[in-house]
Amino acid sequence: MKQRAILIIFLLIPVLGAVAQPFDRGCEASFTYVQDPGEHLIVNFTNTSTGAITDFYWDFGDGSSVHGENPSHAFPAPGVYQVCLTVSNNDTLDPCLDITCEEVRVDVLSQYDIGGLLFAGDYPINNPLNSGDTAFAFLYRFEESNLVPVDSIIFDTLGYFWFTGVTEGKYFIKTGLIESSSHFTGFLPTYYGDCLRWTDADTLFVDQNFYNVQVRMVPGMPLAEGEGSIHGKLKLEQTGGGTTPLEKGQVMLADASGTPYFCCYSGPGGEFRFDQLPHGEYRIYSEYTGRFSQTIDLELDEASMHADSLELTLYAPIQGINETPAADAVEVTLFPNPVTSRLTLQITLKQPGKVECLLFDPLGQEIRRTGWNLPAGMFQQEIDLTALPPAIYLVSLQDVGSGWRISRKIVKK
Repeated sequence: MKQRAILIIFLLIPVLGAVAQPFDRGCEASFTYVQDPGEHLIVNFTNTSTGAITDFYWDFGDGSSVHGENPSHAFPAPGVYQVCLTVSNNDTLDPCLDITCEEVRVDVLSQYDIGGLLFAGDYPINNPLNSGDTAFAFLYRFEESNLVPVDSIIFDTLGYFWFTGVTEGKYFIKTGLIESSSHFTGFLPTYYGDCLRWTDADTLFVDQNFYNVQVRMVPGMPLAEGEGSIHGKLKLEQTGGGTTPLEKGQVMLADASGTPYFCCYSGPGGEFRFDQLPHGEYRIYSEYTGRFSQTIDLELDEASMHADSLELTLYAPIQGINETPAADAVEVTLFPNPVTSRLTLQITLKQPGKVECLLFDPLGQEIRRTGWNLPAGMFQQEIDLTALPPAIYLVSLQDVGSGWRISRKIVKK
């Protein structure tokens, strides 16, 4: 009996070792977090773990827990909490298991004021005299890769706007005149940084009170009257497919090069209209913070004075593409953007690598893949996009060996 017992023990030892060994490889738990700017007791967690993971288990250190990849959690009170993330998979042949814990400090967030002047020409609106203008100002906050509307204000007194209760972070400010203003057709909605497009706007980092923000509205080009017209509908593309009419969307009327004359705002059914236009070549596009717009080029002449039933689309953000930090391993620049035909990728590698380039359509579906074996150094590669329809696309570069992945959005005109 003793010999049999000893034999059983020796047989179990390698079996136990074989089961335990995979838990030391295959996945690594990690996460980041940020307090919600709107409610300081809510913390938004982002999983940054690596490996073939099927389960994410969070213990928030306050007696509550949850399964999920990127949860948000409301803590009961300010303080320091020991938050632990356990990652695992259910692969019986190659299981993995890892846990990481981090002290999460939940503070009462400081709040600040942002104030400034909106200029129409050399003077702020209605300053020093009331000239019949009423303006808006929108405040957007950077949340990871998204722009989130935070606050808005309508103002007409001496050209001054004001936001209160702003928490620390990066922001965009957009201003403009409402349609009933005296100078509505003379000036265009403008971002902080004195530019027309959100992709060119300056970022305002708030960590103290700002009372001297200044925005100078971009003037529109004068346009003679004529008998032509452009009518259409502005639509918002949905992430899962399809479109819906967009009310109060900004539609720009520009010349053939894209230099704008003035803008209008879409109605309840997304309808927009430009009337009394002279002969000429025009470009129509929309400006919507955080989204890219389709561009429509057309010409009004004696044979065709009216362009009706146009459909102008704002593209949905691309979903479902993860990005793995590349640290200092690679630098990537894409140009030109927007692009009409050939896109140039400038890639600088610190180490040799097998780099794959993946192209995704607006729904996040992979439509093209190519790859190169590159030594260390800077290289330029071209992608021919001539055959693709106008839309917003995503270019994703990844290294097969080291695992980094970088994604960039591009606009195909």
